[in-house]
Amino acid sequence: MSVPLSVIDSTTGATQARRPLQLPLSELAVANRQRDALYLLSEQLHRANSFQEIYDAAMDAIESALGCDRSAILLFDELGVMQFVASRGLSAGYRAAVTGHTPWKTEEADAVPIDIADVEKAELGEELKATVLNEGIRATAFVPLVSDGALTGKFMCYFREPYAFTKDDLAVSLAIARQLAFSIQRNRTQRQLQQRDAALAEELAATRLLQSLSVELAHEVDVDSLYEKILDAAKTMMRADFASMQQYFPHLGARGELKLLGFRGFNPEAAKFWAWVRADSACTCGRALVSRQRVVAPDVDKAPYLAGTADLANYHQTGIHAVQSTPLLSRRGELVGMISTHWSEVHEPSERDLRLLDILARLAADLIERKTQDEELRRREERLRTLTQLLTDVPWQARPDGAFAQLQPGWENYTGQTWEAHAGHGWFEAIHADDRS
Repeated sequence: MSVPLSVIDSTTGATQARRPLQLPLSELAVANRQRDALYLLSEQLHRANSFQEIYDAAMDAIESALGCDRSAILLFDELGVMQFVASRGLSAGYRAAVTGHTPWKTEEADAVPIDIADVEKAELGEELKATVLNEGIRATAFVPLVSDGALTGKFMCYFREPYAFTKDDLAVSLAIARQLAFSIQRNRTQRQLQQRDAALAEELAATRLLQSLSVELAHEVDVDSLYEKILDAAKTMMRADFASMQQYFPHLGARGELKLLGFRGFNPEAAKFWAWVRADSACTCGRALVSRQRVVAPDVDKAPYLAGTADLANYHQTGIHAVQSTPLLSRRGELVGMISTHWSEVHEPSERDLRLLDILARLAADLIERKTQDEELRRREERLRTLTQLLTDVPWQARPDGAFAQLQPGWENYTGQTWEAHAGHGWFEAIHADDRS
């Protein structure tokens, strides 16, 4: 059955044939179906917020417009391999068998659709033909996805029976491909912009955190409190699940040892195991202690120096699967400690994260060095006080003319004279008259 197309003469009202061709109703139905599919695809892609929504909308349109039984979308990955990103009705075995197959080269920006009306009669390799037929596919088409002048992937349509593709089929396939490729690229661009904005926001927050710590380091007298803040900052900036900080004691053991100052996320067993770390320890901080350089283990199970060690067992017991250790060096280049961050999943820290960590490490090294210097000063003062108490004679310092130019604690303690009393030659008054000559 067919239907004639005609127009009405506006002057006479008589019906006139517009063209001698007549379209079968079946062709009109197909044309309407394809038109509706393209319209719905445009609406769905406009509202899509995720790749999956884009893929679902595209496969709906492919199957509706072409009347196929199954469909799939494949994109080139970063290695240039064509990979399935979405599919319907295909087995896992089939997808694995044809992954990477493409009739075009990656540089073919002018790639055109390829249709196979009957797989059994097609000139395909025997293995590939058997794979396709075993999946119940008798006809198929490869439609290229091109974006910004580059081939980015393809979509596939599959039929259970032989199917002769018309020019209209291929035309609507290209229309779907253009919309699909554009939507994928738009979504990628939006995600890149969002990721960039998020990274900038994180870097700004990290910079402000470092500035705040720098100010506190200059004024805060509670060193232990600063250790805790540095650990929190390291864990946040590195997006880590664990963190630890150690101080180096060079005179312990053959090559010095690291003492655990604080941690985040360790269980009691882990804190006890890593309370002290020697240079011969297999953990990353032990290796960094020897090399004086950062050591990163993106996957502790793949680090050969950890294989079969107690450190690896403790990483597993703690739930650690990735770790980095960064030496803390004084401004004179001497090792003063170590700062480490750990992850519960396999993880490779980014250059951006490590750059921020290096700034934090500089602050942590200054803090440990300041603490060490303060402790050494207190030890010296204590030794001086002890020495003074043990002496029977009174230690003092005077100018060549015998005058005291500064406070003499030993003299004050022994005689009871205040600084005002024994300043200059005032100390002479505390000497018995018989001892003055």
